[in-house]
Amino acid sequence: MGRNFANKLWNAARFLFLNLEGYKPEAIHHEELPIEDRWILSRLATTTATVTQHLENYRFSEVARTIYDFTWSEFCDWYVEMSKHRLQEPAARPLVQRVLVGVLDGILRLVQPIMPFVAESIWQALNETAFERGLPAPEPAAESAVIASWLSFPETWRDTAMETRIGRMQELIRAVREVRNRYNVDQKTHFDVFVRCSDSSAEDFRTLTPFIAALAGVGRLVCGPQTAKPRQSATHVTPELEVHVSLAGLIDKDAEAARLQKLLAEKIKHLQAARAKLGNANFVERAPADVVQQQRDFVADLQAQIKAIEENLKELS
Repeated sequence: MGRNFANKLWNAARFLFLNLEGYKPEAIHHEELPIEDRWILSRLATTTATVTQHLENYRFSEVARTIYDFTWSEFCDWYVEMSKHRLQEPAARPLVQRVLVGVLDGILRLVQPIMPFVAESIWQALNETAFERGLPAPEPAAESAVIASWLSFPETWRDTAMETRIGRMQELIRAVREVRNRYNVDQKTHFDVFVRCSDSSAEDFRTLTPFIAALAGVGRLVCGPQTAKPRQSATHVTPELEVHVSLAGLIDKDAEAARLQKLLAEKIKHLQAARAKLGNANFVERAPADVVQQQRDFVADLQAQIKAIEENLKELS
């Protein structure tokens, strides 16, 4: 696991080195940044605060896990992917370069206590290509990662609302990807996607459409509280979103009906077990209130999923 993480970090660094031509260090203005930049900086600030707390409490395994999750998933799998099209645009390239370099610099400072040799190797390579760097304002880099100052960011950078907004986009993309994998749909085939959601979520999705299209292979995106479900579509339901991916002309109807019948039976079985648990007076009276509420939320979520599956079966028939 550690070896794979080291490889991931090296690959992210190589990607940056290949895309730093023309890099020019300048201060960034947080309030003027696009939504994806503000999101990654919020996550970096939150991660820094969490790592600092774990270090102070000598919870080194939690330090490693926190840095791993941020670097692998949020930075590499999401932000780097979202930055690729901006790196191809001359007007957008300078800013995204500064943010990419600044975040990588931050990751190296965070990871240095637990991966000192990898951090130092990348630090020295980064010094050769972007000697002046940092967030929010660049400054000459320390000679070594081991003596670089610890990270500190303005509290205003930590934006839970922003993180929630991007989280909804990630949920949408994961849902579409899951449909593509489930039905083995070619990556070159673009889906028509219909999302029933609040007006505020719909506005976010419209703003983030370029990323949704690029990361999920979406051709047409329709979203809003009145969005209708198309026939022959795969559905993904969350408390905030109802995602419908059109499969017209892309699937075997009989095979899909059989799969949905099996899934429906499983969901009904889980619902019966959850209801039985809530029907147990000892559980309801003795379990913590938040645990009981989680079980009730689980029942509501299962009911929504069962309803969606039944609607899919009805349309297929």
